[in-house]
Amino acid sequence: MSEAGYHNPEHTELDEIPVNELIQMTRDFTRRITNQDRQRLGMDLRESGHSRSLPITAPIALQQFFSGEIDLDSDLARRFLNAPLLSSARLLDRPDESSQRQETALFSSNDDAAILTVDAHSQHGQEAVLEFTFTMYSALALRFRLSPLMATDRSRWLDLMRRANGIAFLWTRDRWEQPYLIFVVREHFARLYAFSPHGFEAAARLTPDMVTTLIDWLESLWFPERRDQLDESDRQPLPPVSAERPTIADPPSRIELARRAALPDRPEEQWEEDHAPAAQPDAEESDLSASDLDW
Repeated sequence: MSEAGYHNPEHTELDEIPVNELIQMTRDFTRRITNQDRQRLGMDLRESGHSRSLPITAPIALQQFFSGEIDLDSDLARRFLNAPLLSSARLLDRPDESSQRQETALFSSNDDAAILTVDAHSQHGQEAVLEFTFTMYSALALRFRLSPLMATDRSRWLDLMRRANGIAFLWTRDRWEQPYLIFVVREHFARLYAFSPHGFEAAARLTPDMVTTLIDWLESLWFPERRDQLDESDRQPLPPVSAERPTIADPPSRIELARRAALPDRPEEQWEEDHAPAAQPDAEESDLSASDLDW
């Protein structure tokens, strides 16, 4: 068959898109998701009554984020450039049933130099409590206690964390007045940032396997009835207690391979701010104005 009549069945429209165009499309999509997250968080602040105190008591980074002055994920990625990568998970056995229910998950780097311990515990009839402890070289630990976590906030956070891309805040109704966490998810790869009003900060990176393990584990504790209703074929099973290394992910599709070839290797590189003029968002996706937040 001549070359003119030959058709490559594996050829896709993505192959015809220039690299620069593909990168710009990805950045535009990320910007759109960020704008939507900012608007949703702005509504949450109005509901909790923190919109008026935002420009007075909130950390500078949050003020700049909500006013649209900075790209939050790029700013945090630069501040915590060498955050440890956590790629191993271990779930500890459940304790005996008692008035104090507590379970623990450990996420660690390959050399165990960095460990994130997540303690989920609550008393029967009360709101859930989470403790995130960042430990370095078994010598220094920073603990962030989130209490209490309302059921509606936990349910929304779980749904947001299952997205492939986006920013999700895990905080109490006291917002930045108590410890809080920021999760930046890009292609299911997550950066976790923890902040305390006392000036303590910590960061870590989570592989896609670790993100899935964390979310599935917490959902099984917080909403067991919801997990039972989900189709098991759409779930990745939790690792056994003895698991010390993540499972091997399924091989990427051809479209994903082409996309990766056009983007930088390291996740943090593709989050760097674009020096080119930013595309104007649609009217329904525009940033919140000062009047929208009732400053």
